Amino acid sequence: MSLKQLKVFIHELDVGMFVSALDKPWAETPFPIQGFEIKTGADISRVKAYCDYVFVDTEKGRSPLDVASASAAPSNFSVKLDSQSRGATGRSPNSRTQNCNSASFLVKPNTYKKTVELAKEIPAARRVMNNLLGCLTLATRQLVRGGAFNQEQLRESVDDMVDSVIRCPDAFTWLLRLRAKDTHSHDHSVRSSLWATQFGRHIGLDVNELKDLCLATLLKDVGKVKLDRTLLHNMSRTVDEEAEYRSFVSQSVEQLHKAGFENRRVLNIIKFHCERFNGGGFPKGVSGSRIPFLASVAGIASDFDMLCNPREAGDTMSPSQATGRLYELRGTDFAENLVLEFIQSVGLYPAGTIVELTTGDCGMVMEQNAKSRLSPRIAVFDKITEPDAQCIFVDLKNEQQSRNRLKSFGKRRSYDVKNLAIVRDIEPDSFGIEYSLLENLIARPFSAANADAVMDITTMPAARNKGFFSALKERFAS
Repeated sequence: MSLKQLKVFIHELDVGMFVSALDKPWAETPFPIQGFEIKTGADISRVKAYCDYVFVDTEKGRSPLDVASASAAPSNFSVKLDSQSRGATGRSPNSRTQNCNSASFLVKPNTYKKTVELAKEIPAARRVMNNLLGCLTLATRQLVRGGAFNQEQLRESVDDMVDSVIRCPDAFTWLLRLRAKDTHSHDHSVRSSLWATQFGRHIGLDVNELKDLCLATLLKDVGKVKLDRTLLHNMSRTVDEEAEYRSFVSQSVEQLHKAGFENRRVLNIIKFHCERFNGGGFPKGVSGSRIPFLASVAGIASDFDMLCNPREAGDTMSPSQATGRLYELRGTDFAENLVLEFIQSVGLYPAGTIVELTTGDCGMVMEQNAKSRLSPRIAVFDKITEPDAQCIFVDLKNEQQSRNRLKSFGKRRSYDVKNLAIVRDIEPDSFGIEYSLLENLIARPFSAANADAVMDITTMPAARNKGFFSALKERFAS
């Protein structure tokens, strides 16, 4: 192979490159044996259907080095999470390019709009999640036995999940937050797929890419089922034990191959999701541009969930702590702009997070404000552990209105602070809150018509005996 020909993995292909050799005989493909130029995105898709990598002639077409250098232009992206820090790239305000893994990806933040209110989406999202968990459990069992699984059924469940996240991204976040820890062996996979799908929605990925990303993140750990449980929970593995643990990636891919699964994009995401930007990942130790972008998304989503929900319960991090940890890993485990954009997508305070305000009041994040992640909609509690507790809904994006509502709610410090904002998030265990009852809060649509209302639990006789959240459950059970 001459020096003018370079090996290029499929995800590195770009328009203008000239393909001079394949990773398989030309006769097994429909391509001309004399080589061909990549002229459109459709040409790249055709090559992806047949090859894992190709060789390109740098004298007849573009070089991968040219593409990498063009994408390495400095970005004006700011670490701030509010919308004021975005769109200042000199490009169209509706799109921007971020350099990630030495290849650019287009961020289109306005591709998807919320079309269904949280309270209305919750019932649909609950049905989708229950069905998805059932399909994933069945598929995993079938894969472990070495047989085929119902790919169509699982794919339909994935499609439904992606559709729900597109309609109202907070609904799935709430439902997964409400599930007790370790109630299902696949919760980590479902949570990771949610974070990955939300990220893809945030940057405006094509719907088919979203669905492949979601499916891959769900299936990425199927190989772990064959590993010993003590190995999975052991955080101090020997060299041999670590090598055995890392085999789950290849085992996942192998099990899917045996089952007749042929979606190359999904398999590539699974194959590369444990690789890291600096080459410190596994199983191959590849780095930078050799890692497919969607695999990096799956990897960062998985790491984020493991920080928030580790196997060792004592090491649990709050969402803001987890995003802070990811920020420390920028440029090492993950490309810097990937980390910053991921933090934008999940926000510091996802739905269901208990937070403390600058006034000293505590509340729970009900919904994100897509254009102002640091100013979500919150249910502010009064005497949270008392039987005569009340709560009121405020939207921090409208600070003056929120101050007025807090004052009318008896919060005297609402005008004593310079800025009305979130100070920190708080572990829910410190409040003794039963998450199984919190779902009733989201049954109340957040709108101008009802946001001023105070939920007065003292009007309910049962409240004095059953407590705040039990009363909420009765009130919204209809």
